[in-house]
Amino acid sequence: MTPWSYDNSLNTNDRSRAWPLASVIVIWASALVAATLMMAWGLFSHQLWHGIEHAQGRRVVNTAQAVAEWPGVKRTIAQARPYTPDSSLQTRIEALRRASGVDFIVVMDRHAIRLTHPTAARINHHFRGDDERDALSGKTYTSVAMGTLGRSVRGFAPVKNQGDDVIGAVSVGVRLAALTPVYAASRMTLLAGLALIGLVGALGAFLLARRIKRQLHAMEPIDIARLSAEHQAVLDSIHEGLILVGMDRRVRLINPAARRLLRSDNTARPGVGDRLDNPMIGSDNADTDERIDRPLCIAGRYFRGSLRTVEGAQGPLGAVISFRDTQELQRLGEELTGVRRYADALRASQHETKNQWHVVLGLAELGDTPAIKRFLADLIDSPVLSGSELATHIADPVLGGFLIAKQAEARETNTTLSLEIEPVIPVAANTADVQAAVGVLGNLIDNALDALAGMAPAREPGVVVALAWEGDILSLSVSDNGCGMTPAQTERATIQGFTTKGGQRGLGLSLVARRLADMGQPLRIYSTPGAGTLVEASMVFEAQA
Repeated sequence: MTPWSYDNSLNTNDRSRAWPLASVIVIWASALVAATLMMAWGLFSHQLWHGIEHAQGRRVVNTAQAVAEWPGVKRTIAQARPYTPDSSLQTRIEALRRASGVDFIVVMDRHAIRLTHPTAARINHHFRGDDERDALSGKTYTSVAMGTLGRSVRGFAPVKNQGDDVIGAVSVGVRLAALTPVYAASRMTLLAGLALIGLVGALGAFLLARRIKRQLHAMEPIDIARLSAEHQAVLDSIHEGLILVGMDRRVRLINPAARRLLRSDNTARPGVGDRLDNPMIGSDNADTDERIDRPLCIAGRYFRGSLRTVEGAQGPLGAVISFRDTQELQRLGEELTGVRRYADALRASQHETKNQWHVVLGLAELGDTPAIKRFLADLIDSPVLSGSELATHIADPVLGGFLIAKQAEARETNTTLSLEIEPVIPVAANTADVQAAVGVLGNLIDNALDALAGMAPAREPGVVVALAWEGDILSLSVSDNGCGMTPAQTERATIQGFTTKGGQRGLGLSLVARRLADMGQPLRIYSTPGAGTLVEASMVFEAQA
């Protein structure tokens, strides 16, 4: 089973117009081998023929030189003409010719008149071929010329007397027609060898085509081209950052979203070919489950993502790193914490208001005007700020509405949420500052309300939220009179997943701490077991001009 699959049944019309890749490889490789063998055949045949001619030339020259040194040859040339065909020299020459396997051995005088010849009738006639002149000048050589016996390879050697004067020459020849069987036999051997090479080449092409097809998962070039285009389109459309690294930890692929997330003026972005150190924060030997949705550090920046190993047929090939911007996650968390809690709190406030109006309506039905006055006076004297009073302390409507909603939510749990605001909190210049403030306050207040849940009835649960704005810095603190935490618990309070309540909790303080860390601000936690917890933080909150 392959690690991934591709539907080869797609694009049937496009595939039908092209030859299968395996067939193309076999045909082209076989054609290339055949063309190479044909060229080799022509070259080897040419060299073979010249090799045979050269070997025969060496043989006939050696024979001619040996005959030219015979004393009988020199004596015969010195005799007067005409020469007798049945002389003892003719007999010896013919015996040597048959023994050496040549077609003729001709002894001639200095006027190129034959003294010997395989055909006796041609003795005392002029040598044919016009290639004997250099031999009569004292040179030893080979040539190819047309004679009375046909075209032949000839070897020439001069005959000299005791005074070193040239008195004649000896020519030994082999007809080219006699070399044809030797040449044909050698060509057949060569052809058999080349045919065997061709078969091996064709088999190699077939095996190569099978191997390439297997490595390409039976995909054709048109499938690969389409898959590449789809692959690029998918990478461009993914919102998450994706980085593919090899076993050498060098980047092999990075999508546009990853480049965008890693864009920074302070750090260099990793590119294809760059080495990427271990991005996992924690043990490098973590299990696969622990590598999903974990903190990552890439190019000096912190993200949240996963690391998955890419498995090949022969083992791991590398890893795929997918990551998201923590700020985006925090914004989503703030929206969940702020907007959802805000909506729940508004519903709770609406429900409480309806209950209050039911009390007023009931007292009116009874005609108990003094009771109505007392009830309304109690509402006015409530320590919780009303919406109009809160508006005078917080000019930003989003932050003000959020705190009103949190007060209503606290009252639903019979918890007093007190606000201490100084001076007036202005309208924020951008929504990001408001979202950050709502996210931090929402998580801190929720943690405080959770800490007060289930508290002993002897103590009245209470949460105090203090806000102070000065010089575009918003300082805030949230305190509760709950059960508090031990020093060990306080140190681990900002670790994701740590909670003293159990269940799928432990996210609030970790999100707040990470958000403040991105702003360069610390999160301070003070807690005393049995007395409560105080959390302080500061953040940028620019006022609208």
